[in-house]
Amino acid sequence: MKKILIMAAVLLTSPTVFSQDAPEKTTKTLSIGPSVGFGHTGLRNTTGTDIFKPSWRAGIILNYSSRKHVGFAADVLWSMEGSKVQDNGFEADLSMHYIRVPLKFAYYFGDFEDDFRPKITIGPSMGFLLKADGYVEGLEAVDVTDNYEKFDIGVAASLGFNWKLATNIWLNTDFNYYTAFTSVLDSQYNSNFGLQLGVAFGL
Repeated sequence: MKKILIMAAVLLTSPTVFSQDAPEKTTKTLSIGPSVGFGHTGLRNTTGTDIFKPSWRAGIILNYSSRKHVGFAADVLWSMEGSKVQDNGFEADLSMHYIRVPLKFAYYFGDFEDDFRPKITIGPSMGFLLKADGYVEGLEAVDVTDNYEKFDIGVAASLGFNWKLATNIWLNTDFNYYTAFTSVLDSQYNSNFGLQLGVAFGL
């Protein structure tokens, strides 16, 4: 019995035993943190010529991954969307403010403990309209919230990477693309793309 106890103590205290399992014990599977993004937004099927319309977003990101390559993510973001077009010499600008909730399946490349891990994500994204303002060049901005659908849903996809800044702290970088399945008005659909950066802290 004494020999068995001594052998067990040696196994439990040896730094080389179970070394393959050690990384998973020190790495958090759930992380959360702030995020900001910038890009271009527009509406499909509008009349006129689409011109650059800046899109901003900010909020909270959440990641969960207990497997080597597979994970899930969810964001809760304030997102400024809409469109900017030029038609018959006039410029029209529509700003739509959403609470957007993307739910994403993530596939990670590399090993669980790598500091740099490329990833791809895809999943549904839901938008809840808070406010919409319309502006035509030469006129004052008008609240047009009641003219637009209060909910939209589509698919969001991204290419990006997670980079470990410190123990259980990651920089999340995503190049996002979103296209809506449901129209906001007269067969017009939200569409946008851009860069999103976040810092996630392991819990």
